[in-house]
Amino acid sequence: MAFFSLEFSTKSRILATVDSPKGLVTRTWSRPDTSLRRIAKEASVTTGAIYGYFAGKDALFAALTEDAAEELVELYTKVHSDFASLPPEEQPDMLNVVTEECVPWLVNYVYDHFEAFKLLLCCGAPGCGERFFDRLAEVEEQSCHDFVAAVEQMGYPVPKLGDALIHIVCSTFFRQIQEFVDHDIPREEAMSCSLILSRFQHAGWKKILNLPS
Repeated sequence: MAFFSLEFSTKSRILATVDSPKGLVTRTWSRPDTSLRRIAKEASVTTGAIYGYFAGKDALFAALTEDAAEELVELYTKVHSDFASLPPEEQPDMLNVVTEECVPWLVNYVYDHFEAFKLLLCCGAPGCGERFFDRLAEVEEQSCHDFVAAVEQMGYPVPKLGDALIHIVCSTFFRQIQEFVDHDIPREEAMSCSLILSRFQHAGWKKILNLPS
């Protein structure tokens, strides 16, 4: 039991040291010549200590980012699942509620795990951030298709919306998160910008779908 506790604390200490508020990892990972040896040096731990718990740089990267990323996708999926379960006639009015409640939650979650998302979105391997956004966009796109179907079910004249248009609109929504994190925008400013952009987007959806304002 003592050995297990020591092993757990050593691993936790490595992660806590590497993923520190000083941003050592995010600065280090972004360098093209970064190695695990350099990461260990900047984090003030030995390379052997890291290899004792992580097979390599990719494994350490996953340990630093996976929990936050997976939880965000899971929670975001639930938000849209709950919305889709509402009666169609209630969904248009709930768009405003989703904006005012979900967007602040989303921004706060990212900023509560800022180092992890800085690493994931800005400093990981090429395409890493894009793949994460694609997962969120898939959730958003399905929600859009479901909402359009609900509006049609209520009898509103809905124009034909191609998959490409919906994909572009949904992907654009998440690019703001990348900008906030990449440029270290303060949380309060990011929150204000996100709410304004989301209100703009939801007003646009109501206009496109011929819904009452």
